[in-house]
Amino acid sequence: MFTFLRKVRRSLMETGSVKKYILYAIGEIVLIVVGIMIALQINTWNENKKTASKVNELLIALQEDLIQDTLLINENLPFIVDQYDFNESLRDRVAKVGATLDTLIQIMRHEFNPNWRAQITYNTNAYNSLNQTGLIENLPNELKSEVKNFYNKKATYRSRIEKTTNDYQGKITSYVDTYTFGSTGIHDQGPLVDGLVWKNIDPAHLAATFQGISNFKRILFTETREELEFSLRNSRALIKMIDGHL
Repeated sequence: MFTFLRKVRRSLMETGSVKKYILYAIGEIVLIVVGIMIALQINTWNENKKTASKVNELLIALQEDLIQDTLLINENLPFIVDQYDFNESLRDRVAKVGATLDTLIQIMRHEFNPNWRAQITYNTNAYNSLNQTGLIENLPNELKSEVKNFYNKKATYRSRIEKTTNDYQGKITSYVDTYTFGSTGIHDQGPLVDGLVWKNIDPAHLAATFQGISNFKRILFTETREELEFSLRNSRALIKMIDGHL
């Protein structure tokens, strides 16, 4: 192509046809510009294709992360519900009209379980990759909005739970400096220590301590349950939504 054009240009120069040469030169420039534009368009198309392929890969990975998260939630949620219900049953017993100091001692000495469950470590690799690469901006607007809102709201939930957990841990730490737990094997200190600790207790202090601990546990497990149920419900919705874009 270029060899042919050079021959034409040489021929026009040799014949001295200025007008034809100028027209030829303009045409050659136009052809070059068109060629460059086509090359750029092809390059842009290839880049867009690569980007779309990468976004598609990350969407598939995000969907798989969400599926794994739903399995984790289904595994942990029953424990949270059971612990919340058990904590409420203890509070109800103490709140009854016929409750006595012995009721409170029985609960705190033998039944109350101070343990809690750490927050689930969710699978966030795909979401992090979408953010770090900026490819999240290439998602369809509705899907992009749902994904961002979901993970932002979940982060808010988890931040609040972390604060409540720290407060609850502080209550438990303060409690074990004064009393013992007999409801779990890890807190089994034997009859001697247990007997001495509970021989001369301050009923008012024990009552206030129970109120504080059980209330914080109520808040902690309520917040955890809300986060798990939110994540489960919205993970399922996002899984279906992603399906519609794959």
